[in-house]
Amino acid sequence: MKTLCKYFFLLALAFAPLAGYADEPPKTIPAHKPPILTTTAIIEIYEGEQFQGIVLIERGKAPWGKAIPGGKVEYGETVENAVRREMMEEVNLDLNDLRQFHVYSDPTRDFRHHSVEVAHVAKAFKNPTAGDDAAKAFIVKLEDIPWNELAFDHAQVLKDFIEWRNGDTTLAMPKP
Repeated sequence: MKTLCKYFFLLALAFAPLAGYADEPPKTIPAHKPPILTTTAIIEIYEGEQFQGIVLIERGKAPWGKAIPGGKVEYGETVENAVRREMMEEVNLDLNDLRQFHVYSDPTRDFRHHSVEVAHVAKAFKNPTAGDDAAKAFIVKLEDIPWNELAFDHAQVLKDFIEWRNGDTTLAMPKP
């Protein structure tokens, strides 16, 4: 009997770490919540060969302010198709010479949620017209960008774009 108690005691000791403690809450794994994928396009407007400026919108809903046109990538859609769709919906422009510019992923770039923005550069040869989420769409010269009125992190995006346009090729991503 002593031997049986001894084996039972050793067996109980072996399984004790698996039992946990009564005062510990059960461990839960947090649900996976990926960031929202968005896309924008800095659209350079040309009249013939003459650069006129870039397209900005006045947002038609919160968060208010001026912004680079863009929106969310839908499930099952490529980023390239999404940026073309968003530009047609938001500013009624077909994009020429579309290229990926940079990715902005700071979790605080949009106070509503964590979003990752794939920014593009493109050209268009007509004036924008507002649609979808845009209350207004307009062309602004680079020297007239309303820096203090820009939503999200679009001031940083446009500063990077201007530096890139002035020759700093380290800011743009190589061909995707």
